[in-house]
Amino acid sequence: MRSHGLFLVFCVAIAVGCGGTNVDLGDPKPPPYLFGMPRLHAELDIAYANSNPTLTADLLDLYFTSNRGADGADVWAAHRATPGDSFDAPAVVAEVSSPMYETSPAIALDGLTLYLGSDRDGGLGDADIWSATRADRTMPWSAPANLAALNSAAKDIPRPPGQHGLVMPMSSERDSAGSYKTYLTLRPSVDQPFGAPALISGLSGVDASVTDAYLSDDGLTLFYATAPPGTPPDLYVAWRLSTGDRFSLPTRLNELNTDGDERDPWLSPDGTVFFFTSDRSGSLQIYEVDVRRQAR
Repeated sequence: MRSHGLFLVFCVAIAVGCGGTNVDLGDPKPPPYLFGMPRLHAELDIAYANSNPTLTADLLDLYFTSNRGADGADVWAAHRATPGDSFDAPAVVAEVSSPMYETSPAIALDGLTLYLGSDRDGGLGDADIWSATRADRTMPWSAPANLAALNSAAKDIPRPPGQHGLVMPMSSERDSAGSYKTYLTLRPSVDQPFGAPALISGLSGVDASVTDAYLSDDGLTLFYATAPPGTPPDLYVAWRLSTGDRFSLPTRLNELNTDGDERDPWLSPDGTVFFFTSDRSGSLQIYEVDVRRQAR
């Protein structure tokens, strides 16, 4: 899947740490990301498909989707004592899971807001974006609230807010039935609601699905998954050197991609740990890998 010659101009009505009102995908050449050997998190029980990993900033709490249990896909969580440990046995997050379909849990870095996609009753369409909150990480989650400003009659799913919590990448089929596209929704501060989503074009071919976008905490890097119709997705990255500069052309993450399915990228705030989902072992499972930027 080649992305050469693609160019993105995304104009927003408010500037959120962008140094202006334009965010461009251009062709600067920042140092590439270098990945180590991916490590399978088999302790999450690979008898089931596990996907959509997102974590708190300290890397201790993992939220993900699993198809275990009587209700099919639900939101699960697992804790570990230190970032170098294996995770404890996961448990379903009962407050946000339902007999309906849940997907794409997106935990905020502070662990106090959880976004998820669900087709439960009370939404606007197929899958909607919902959010739950809590006062601290020892407390149970509130009942999920529908984020109507982000949703449509089609499928809409969240990703964790990036750029210091001010910008959420999200996926939707609202403009392309049967194929997700990536949108950005912005808010002026973390205690304000997100505004209307705006489509990003140019991250891949016109007919390709573009989903699972992850915007780094500094707002400089955008990871995502894309695939032409009928093919498994690969991981890509687009970046910019500063919030006032243009983003790069999309670049395939050759070190991580296989002939199978790679998706759900997540980068730690310090840029040293990367999580993703792959079916290289035979079913979708969660992998962790060390990452660094190549020195100039």
